[in-house]
Amino acid sequence: MKKLIPYIFILPLILLILLFYIIPAVSTFYISLTDMGRSLKGDFVGLKNFTRMFSLEDPVIGRVLLNTIFYLAGALAITIIGGLLLANATASLGGAMGAFFRLVWFLPRATPPVVWAFLWIWAFNPTQFGLLNMILSRIGLPGRGWISLYPMLIVILANGILGIPYTMTILSAALGNIPSEIIEASRIDGASGWQMIIKIKIPIIWWPLSFLTIWHTLSFLTTFQYILMITGGGPFYASTPL
Repeated sequence: MKKLIPYIFILPLILLILLFYIIPAVSTFYISLTDMGRSLKGDFVGLKNFTRMFSLEDPVIGRVLLNTIFYLAGALAITIIGGLLLANATASLGGAMGAFFRLVWFLPRATPPVVWAFLWIWAFNPTQFGLLNMILSRIGLPGRGWISLYPMLIVILANGILGIPYTMTILSAALGNIPSEIIEASRIDGASGWQMIIKIKIPIIWWPLSFLTIWHTLSFLTTFQYILMITGGGPFYASTPL
């Protein structure tokens, strides 16, 4: 019975992953084998869609594939690196101060999707009422059409920053379990802060990092609401991933 206790504790998380990630991924794969359209009705066509995609007959498909690569690489880099640095910083603070900063940084994750998307739309609004354009006007510079000029960058930032709080929370717990003797020994040996992160802490927390990378990859591939609300996938498929 004692051997089952750890599995009982992680069962809710496994069910959540199954319900919100695995099942949608399997359903999406099945839909990709059909010619389903907006009517949600379609016939089984096998690998025809994949053949069309990899043959790059449609120039839009090639652009969408490149968008997906840039989107995943950029969002994952922001989420994992940002979460690791914040986790290391808050773990170093420790106590109530570290818990306070973790709570503050977790607020974006608790923000409703519509509100989070609206904040980005307001910040990069191409009119004089956009946050960045208001700042530029105060210093005598003309405003810019941010969303039309840098749609993919905005999408990457919006999704990448949103993933930082969850990454920070998991890695803070992982870093907190590193024996203090190892950290003290590395300091005595003259290791710098970056050396401790790269050569000591990252190898120790490698499994949580791997889990988070897989988790966020699935999350970014199945998240569409922020792209839909902020850029609509445009202009001209410039921010449309798979």
